[in-house]
Amino acid sequence: MEDVPLSLYLDLKPGEKADLEVVAQAVLHWVSGLRSAASAIDPSVQVRIELLNASEGSLSLNTFLSWAEGQLAQIHRGGKKYPRLYALAIGLALFVGDHVGGHYLDEFISEEPVISLSEEDRALLRELVKRAAKAPEVHSQSRRFFRSLEHDPSISGVGITERHGTKPKKMIPSAEFAQHSGLWSIEEDELERTLRPVLDVILISPVLLPRPRSWTFRPEGLPEFQATMKDRRFLAALDKDHVQERLRTGIPMTIRLEVKEKKVDGDWVPQKKGRSVIEVISPSVD
Repeated sequence: MEDVPLSLYLDLKPGEKADLEVVAQAVLHWVSGLRSAASAIDPSVQVRIELLNASEGSLSLNTFLSWAEGQLAQIHRGGKKYPRLYALAIGLALFVGDHVGGHYLDEFISEEPVISLSEEDRALLRELVKRAAKAPEVHSQSRRFFRSLEHDPSISGVGITERHGTKPKKMIPSAEFAQHSGLWSIEEDELERTLRPVLDVILISPVLLPRPRSWTFRPEGLPEFQATMKDRRFLAALDKDHVQERLRTGIPMTIRLEVKEKKVDGDWVPQKKGRSVIEVISPSVD
């Protein structure tokens, strides 16, 4: 049995600690996604989790992908680099899908690669990534993984590396988590589209009723805006005093908006009552 290392690396904001409940949920999706991607490429691959290392400013989940010696020979005779390519493809499928070019792959490969990649190797790696990314469960677990990470503001980025505890050259910043989770998406025809951005705002005016009503928010440095509160879980928690925040001025919130826009004279403008809060990420609820 040969083990090929592949680590998930979570970068943290200076002086902050990760929410272990969020990390645990994300890790479950990460491991499920790895196993689904491995199954799509080679059902004989075994995924083994070793441990979660914590150091100042980061968390690292050490994983190993294993092939039996006989299966390694079937993968490619005489090619020790091929298990590494398979392992990279399995990990990359959860990060970049099939929209991947050679330069993007190079950024994910370790700073001092054990095996340099020829154009033939890169072509194989791209093909393996595409094969794994097409699996519906890989796509689903990838979105769930990034959606989980969005719930912890202390996580500033995520990446994969071949060396345990080593920060990857290429990181996906937290600002892109929504895009990878599939919730920052555009459903667009010629005249209408829907955006679902995640915003950090200050609560200006809530409506303390357990049903959808218009709340007022202000992003830092930007004008106030109104949006209908439609997060039913948050509204129910508010009704039962299960929101982990006390009533005061300047309450910070992280919310996911749904903004419906229409094109007017070539410009996109919000539709009437087209803003709604579909998820309150922070403050959390009991």
